[in-house]
Amino acid sequence: MERVDLIISNGWIITNTPKGQFVGDIAIKGGKIAEVGSNLREKYQADKVIDATGKIVAPAFANMHTHAAMNLFRGIGADLPLMDWLTKVIWPLEGEFVSPEFVKDGVSLALLEMIKSGTTFYLDMYFFEEYTAEVIKEAGIRAGLGFGILDFPTKVASSPDEYLQRVEEFIKTFKRDKDILPVVAPHAVYTCSPETLKKAFDLAEKYDVPYHIHLAESQGELAQVKEKYGTTPVRHMKNLGLLSERVIAAHMVWLDEEEQEAVAQSGTKVAHCPESNLKLGSGIAPVSDYIKKGIKVCLGTDGAASNDNLNMLEEMSTMAKLQKGIKLDPTALSSAQALEIATANGFESVGIKAGRIKEGYDADLIIVDANKPHLQPLYDPTAQLVYSAQAGDIETVIARGKILMENYKVLTLDEEEIYKKALYWKEKILNKLNG
Repeated sequence: MERVDLIISNGWIITNTPKGQFVGDIAIKGGKIAEVGSNLREKYQADKVIDATGKIVAPAFANMHTHAAMNLFRGIGADLPLMDWLTKVIWPLEGEFVSPEFVKDGVSLALLEMIKSGTTFYLDMYFFEEYTAEVIKEAGIRAGLGFGILDFPTKVASSPDEYLQRVEEFIKTFKRDKDILPVVAPHAVYTCSPETLKKAFDLAEKYDVPYHIHLAESQGELAQVKEKYGTTPVRHMKNLGLLSERVIAAHMVWLDEEEQEAVAQSGTKVAHCPESNLKLGSGIAPVSDYIKKGIKVCLGTDGAASNDNLNMLEEMSTMAKLQKGIKLDPTALSSAQALEIATANGFESVGIKAGRIKEGYDADLIIVDANKPHLQPLYDPTAQLVYSAQAGDIETVIARGKILMENYKVLTLDEEEIYKKALYWKEKILNKLNG
């Protein structure tokens, strides 16, 4: 009998492939899915077997837009529009508190939350990303780390050229890292000049890495760009030659038909963040229209300061229901499409072969305990995962064949220590807010 590392046995398998969903087994070897089928325990000898009888086995999630360290600002500045939230709350707090220590502690809290809710890859945009990388390696997941670029000074740089220099150093350090995908991340068209945006794109082209930016998020952004450049954010990017297959544009709420066609033709990806867009009053992106036009849509939570969680199950369900609601059409976005967007589309947008339960794909998986009142009786595992499951139902998380959480316990992070550090930062930030 051939030896494998792990067999997941007798689970309801959601494949994200033409095989659909069925009760069966998954054999995992060397971090990859060796076979998906039935009675695999008769074919393989496994170092470990997980009995998934009555449970749902699905691809893990890829959170394609967030700011992980901002978990330490969760709940601050609630109920404000985007521009007020940024300029009056978040940027002043970041100016006071963001540091390597802040980033490491905030990311640790974010990774704990992400693993518990089934995410094994995320795309970040923040500062001090070299310190983020340290925590990611401890946690056992993967991340695309975008070193933020702005035209105004922060604690990490005093000029656009200094940001770009630090980004290039970061790329050189991590370009061949198995856990870290370096990303060029100019913040937005209203915080970066055309020159900065183009230099950042040239850097992404030079090193063949993704280019991640906030784009067309709110009507406030549209007004700013119209006043400054006489056009819309997406047309501004097109005019600069910056719509491209390597671009992952977060939000993309306000696009007209012509802009949608331009995005589709360019291969630019959309990182949809429905809950953050709702909370900040930014609007609802018509992603079902984008999909029909051939635009690759993936899903993100945004940061926990504006969401206020990193729960991709909840994000996925919200996304699907919003599209049905705004289109007055229950078929506008199916549960299978929603799962595809939250899993395979994200991984594939950055060139990772994961997000599907298929031979040869990375074994990034979740096991969901369906023995819960809100999941019984279990008729349609895909639909019920999307519309009924909760993060607390995920009992096991596997990333590249390694078990990160088993029986609800995260094995790679010190949960108690993370909470202690979160409390430490809470007290520091409250002292500042209270004068």
